[in-house]
Amino acid sequence: MESAGTTKQQGMEIWREAWAEEMEQRPPELRRPFPDQSLFNIAEHAGRIIQLLKEEHIPCCVVGTKALCYYGARRLSMTLEFCVPTEQLTAADSLFSTGSASENYTAWRGRHPEAESRLPGSLYHTFPRYRLNHDGPLFDFYLIPSIDWRIDCVPENFEYCAQRGIPYPKLHLFAQSLLERQNRSDLQDLVDGMDLTEEWGEENLNFDGRDGYAQWVADKNEKIRAALPQRVKDEPFNAAMGTVLYELRTGLPADFRQVFTHLVRTKEGRIGPEHPPSYFVTKYRAVGSPDPRTEIRFNV
Repeated sequence: MESAGTTKQQGMEIWREAWAEEMEQRPPELRRPFPDQSLFNIAEHAGRIIQLLKEEHIPCCVVGTKALCYYGARRLSMTLEFCVPTEQLTAADSLFSTGSASENYTAWRGRHPEAESRLPGSLYHTFPRYRLNHDGPLFDFYLIPSIDWRIDCVPENFEYCAQRGIPYPKLHLFAQSLLERQNRSDLQDLVDGMDLTEEWGEENLNFDGRDGYAQWVADKNEKIRAALPQRVKDEPFNAAMGTVLYELRTGLPADFRQVFTHLVRTKEGRIGPEHPPSYFVTKYRAVGSPDPRTEIRFNV
């Protein structure tokens, strides 16, 4: 009988062969060495969590940093963010806190819990967060209600990584969500990862904002004010000015088109000096590089 280690090693050899075949088809300047095998771990964990949720009939998709990686951004994170239907958040939380998966996961708030509450426009410090019980590198994940991402968490709104079948929000929904969540830094990385254009934005994004946007902002700001720790509220600036530093801006989406257009038009300026001139069209995309979703990658 084959051991688990032998089976895993055989699987790795298949990946190596596929990687070598893909690199042979590229010009020399676009070839890359086979990745560190540690990059496999977090994607494997993601697949396990998705399967656990699927068994409980809870649809989910990966959002946040790992979704940006799927769409071509080069970021490092050992934290996963799973978007689940708002009405099923409690059930998903119970699965890992007291249910069948609880023996492998432990609720925790991270190394710096108060820092989470200081993130502008964020309620992450209020959402369930778990770490995996093991002796290896620290790995953890959030369960996030779909209302926070303004994404209807249903399978028809997902696309699946060809290599592992992990679900991510479709590109236009993810971009719209980042726009409405007012997360310019993540939207910038999405623009650079997918080399998005103004034409793409006009065809796929709603620059007028979707139904209920103003009310969603008002409701979220109310939740932010209620969830902010009293110690933070009592700091001199916050005591005098309120919680404006931590809230979403109101009055949008008057400048949604302007925000997206600016990020698209400044792609070239974000290409760093470490990249050879004329070889890159964005800080993440080389000239002639394929859609990142079609490449063999191990962290998505």
